[in-house]
Amino acid sequence: MTNSKFLLTHPIYYCFFVVVCVIGVRGEERTATEWVEAMHNAQSELSFEGTLYFWNGSDITTIEYCQYVIDGKVQVNAKPRKGPQREINRTDEGLTISFSADDEYRDLSIELSGNSLSRLFPPDVATLSESYDISELPDERIADRDAVGVSITPKHADRHGFKIWIDKSTSLLLRMEMCDCDDAQKLSVLEFTELVVLDDSAPSLSAVARSKESDLSVSIVNEDESEASGIQADWEASYIPEGFKLSGTKSKDGVLFHRTYSDGLNSVTVQIRPLPKNFSGDIQLESMVGPTIVASRKAIDSRGRPQFITVVGDLPRRTIWKISEGIKFER
Repeated sequence: MTNSKFLLTHPIYYCFFVVVCVIGVRGEERTATEWVEAMHNAQSELSFEGTLYFWNGSDITTIEYCQYVIDGKVQVNAKPRKGPQREINRTDEGLTISFSADDEYRDLSIELSGNSLSRLFPPDVATLSESYDISELPDERIADRDAVGVSITPKHADRHGFKIWIDKSTSLLLRMEMCDCDDAQKLSVLEFTELVVLDDSAPSLSAVARSKESDLSVSIVNEDESEASGIQADWEASYIPEGFKLSGTKSKDGVLFHRTYSDGLNSVTVQIRPLPKNFSGDIQLESMVGPTIVASRKAIDSRGRPQFITVVGDLPRRTIWKISEGIKFER
């Protein structure tokens, strides 16, 4: 069984998280809601390079991050400064992860999800406002840039909130904090320490120098809801927090085993795997790494077969387990 805790603590996960989350926009003087809307609307406009760190509550990973816009299409490259030579490259079509020959964890690559196709903020800020209160925060100085602060606070205690700071001159995201919905404690921090906006002559990722040691590339493409409609699925999540929508699926041999749901800020994945038919005993496991909860339990499907349900997300513990307990198998 794959060690879920490893996947969530290793630098490759941090890079993956960053690829999902970092976006940028142009902007002028705006209200807090207009800043959030502008971030989404202009995420495909700017090319930039920078250095950022990601703190998950216990560990810090420094990442070299590049975003290039080529013919209106966004291409992203991210890699940690330390550790095995790994790179993540994202386009609108999918994700490619390159592993070095001596990487002992390269075999775990198939467990990574294609969540990079999701976006940090939904296209309709009115929809976001149904679940969050958006307000101004004091300005700060980040990466030698003046930054506008915005608070995004959940209206219900079933998800966490965020504080973000946006560059006044370019409208690029400079810092993002995830905050506990109960006590506002910081759960994770993503912040650029250096940032350079590029002109239209930025190279495509195919021209970006990559590690000579990388000899394995794994491509991950999320199936959208329409593509998943023809796939066999004998289970449903009867409870998903209000405002969360299906944002991605994964299947194997025509059987759906993985669904991702997101409200544009927070996301959660549900994975169903078969257990050996002769497996006996109960299973109920939980681990927590920073804001990420991994909850697993045994269940019996409609045919009497044992299944292993795993729910992973940066949501409160009570929400994760409520989702897990709400998984229903069709009869």
